[in-house]
Amino acid sequence: MDKTAAPHSSKSMPESLETDSAHTTAKRRWTDEDEPEADSDTDSDEISIKSTKSLEAQNIEYVLENGRRYCNDTYFMPNDEAEQTRLNITHQICLILFDGKLTDVPLAKIDPRILDIGTGTGDWPIGMSAEYPGATIIATDIGVFDNGLGSTVELPNVSFQLDDARDEWTYHEPFDLIHLRGLAGAFSDWPALYKQAFRHLAPGGYIEIIDADPAADSVSFLDSGDSYFSIFASAMRSAAEAAGHPRDLCHLSPSVLTAAGFVDVRVKERVIPIGLWPTDAREKTLGKMGLIALLEGVEAYSLRPLTATGSWTAQGVRDLCEKVKTEFLTASQMTCVVKTVTARKPFVRSMARKNDLLQKLMKLDDEMTT
Repeated sequence: MDKTAAPHSSKSMPESLETDSAHTTAKRRWTDEDEPEADSDTDSDEISIKSTKSLEAQNIEYVLENGRRYCNDTYFMPNDEAEQTRLNITHQICLILFDGKLTDVPLAKIDPRILDIGTGTGDWPIGMSAEYPGATIIATDIGVFDNGLGSTVELPNVSFQLDDARDEWTYHEPFDLIHLRGLAGAFSDWPALYKQAFRHLAPGGYIEIIDADPAADSVSFLDSGDSYFSIFASAMRSAAEAAGHPRDLCHLSPSVLTAAGFVDVRVKERVIPIGLWPTDAREKTLGKMGLIALLEGVEAYSLRPLTATGSWTAQGVRDLCEKVKTEFLTASQMTCVVKTVTARKPFVRSMARKNDLLQKLMKLDDEMTT
């Protein structure tokens, strides 16, 4: 491993980090009828197994790599059962953290058009479909979970679609809300993504981005600067930089959104306690759930990005993850900061004048009735 990954840490590296540069990857393809061996030895040479399934006449390709399942050859997060569990937990954390709300955006219309990018298991659009039964909701992702993308539920106002938001968007009607959650590290060009979102929003429509990333200083605890976690975070940032997918949360900077044309950019930070240390009942629930989600996420965040650098073996990554998880279980006053950024597309001039006039009339009416 590159020793520059953690220059200020006195912690020693796990012994199994180095990998043979001549290490090769074996791959074989399999059909829908084939089943991968459940008890395969993940310490042997890496084996990627690809399958093709269909959803609404689209082909879905899976890659099994180092014991985890991925949607393709490149995206860094897995989409297997363990990851599905983590996403279900983080959705519940958000519900508690946001006091039961699904969005910070003031949706005035009873029939808004909503786009959820990177929907994952689909918990958020399913919740929004119940809260806004008149809405039209499109939920997209580049991969499919076994119980995701509408495979187990059918909702009249939600359309689950396979789509890569990095490609050119082809929606024909504008949206009132475009929602992204937990996609730090997913895009190499956030400004381009925001410009696409701006073009596909109706005047007055909102974009909402929610993120927390352990590789980007979201997680902190006492003495975390000299820890295996600091090695982990530094290695993750280095790997992300090399891959062209930075993990610094700069995409949440208001200036990036204003450069795309957005106005009324608002940033809100919420702090989650991690662990069993809180005494308040609500905080203790958040702490327990946050700890479980973080323990589940350490390997998911790091396994593919670090092994892709060629400087880590899968076992080396897992050794580091175990040390990090041990630190999390014993950390003092550990917290995680979740950031929410909302921004609005300006009204066109005529609509802005009408909106201005409406506000003045409402204010006048208030004055006359008091």
